[in-house]
Amino acid sequence: MLSVIPLILVQLIACKGEENTTIRQEEFKCSLPDVTSTDDNLDITRFRADFSKISEVKFPGLIGPLNERLICKIKCIDGNWVGPLCSSTPDGRFQPILRECFYSNDYKLLSISFKNSSIEKETYFPHGSVILSKCKHFGLYKLKGEGQVRCENGEWSPKFPECVPTTLITNFTGDAPPSIQYVVVSGSAVVEPSGELFVYPESTLWLDCIAPRILGDPEWSWTQALGQHSAAWAKNDGEKETHFRLTLIKMSARHSDQYTCASPGGHTNTITIKVVSMVCPPINVSSPRIRQFSQGWKLGHSVHFSCHPGFHLNGSAILTCMGSGRWSTLPPTCIETFCPMLKTLGPQLSVVEYNSSYGGRAVFQCAWGYRLVGAPGLECELDGRWSGDIPHCIPIYCPNPIVPEKASLLTEATAKNGKYAVGDLIIYGCDEGYQVMGLKSKSTKLSCKGL
Repeated sequence: MLSVIPLILVQLIACKGEENTTIRQEEFKCSLPDVTSTDDNLDITRFRADFSKISEVKFPGLIGPLNERLICKIKCIDGNWVGPLCSSTPDGRFQPILRECFYSNDYKLLSISFKNSSIEKETYFPHGSVILSKCKHFGLYKLKGEGQVRCENGEWSPKFPECVPTTLITNFTGDAPPSIQYVVVSGSAVVEPSGELFVYPESTLWLDCIAPRILGDPEWSWTQALGQHSAAWAKNDGEKETHFRLTLIKMSARHSDQYTCASPGGHTNTITIKVVSMVCPPINVSSPRIRQFSQGWKLGHSVHFSCHPGFHLNGSAILTCMGSGRWSTLPPTCIETFCPMLKTLGPQLSVVEYNSSYGGRAVFQCAWGYRLVGAPGLECELDGRWSGDIPHCIPIYCPNPIVPEKASLLTEATAKNGKYAVGDLIIYGCDEGYQVMGLKSKSTKLSCKGL
């Protein structure tokens, strides 16, 4: 149980004792507990000196993935610290905290929620926590196992469920449950993080059970007595042989139910539909840099955002009205677009003009004796990327000199590869009895003429 202490954020340590009471030190034999305080006003020296008079330490703490606030305490009993014991209120009953359960986020196909909040990272859950599991991809996987898992003193019970691939995932090979897809014919709907389909009243839906028609007709069923709904193979091209369609017209609260499709081979898949009349508050963004287009404010409606040129979105471009009456995330903002810094310049390459904002340019040049390979300039584009790759510089070499008859080169190339780089000076020498002719101009050929 004491292993829970490091997981509690200790903000303050309060000491409780009887005033005007003489207490013999040998009555309390507990050593100073390993605690940390963020109270700058706490005198640790005084605290240690007076600790022989303390039988109980209280502290507020935050525990669990939602930072639940608790009042906790440890008590010195027979020379040992017992606890922590915690309560949600200062005057409530203090209960022992049992071991937490660790959620490792190894279940990539599962959508995990705790108290209506999605859990997307590794975290600890207090004893007694109940989390819900659904397959992330609506209708494409079938949940195998219990969708509700409880933390029991450090262990999850029962084990986490699995997501079994259906016909569309397996490409109709092998024995697989049928996939289920939905089409909003009119109205609106949205898939919740819990894996349930929330539908706005008066909407009309198609529920397609995806199974090979050649094997026979699937069967749609539901748990409540809702009357009869028409089910038949789809008439659209490309769907006639695979989509067995259930039509739900002008849906109301009575259509809230679980819908199961059973293939002729006995495999089933089930989805949950809830019909709710939910409206999200209007979104008013005052920034002149952002543009928005809204379908509406009802359940399943979306608001689309974009930025004016020179700016880009920081956040989600699409917000959807969810079943909680809140938007799927906060509205985005627009921030100025800059292209990344140019960090890979070669030793011979330099920038003579630089502007990394949208529409700006970076112009390059090479050092003397080198030439540019690539675009001499790049432009910062709308998506915050440069218009091309950074150019590079390569040495400029002169062709090997021609050595005339009766002559020889008195110098060698300075480059390691034996080539003549810009700036190299070559000196000719004539054989004995000859003199150099033709060095007065570039157009005159070099030759050695006898004396």
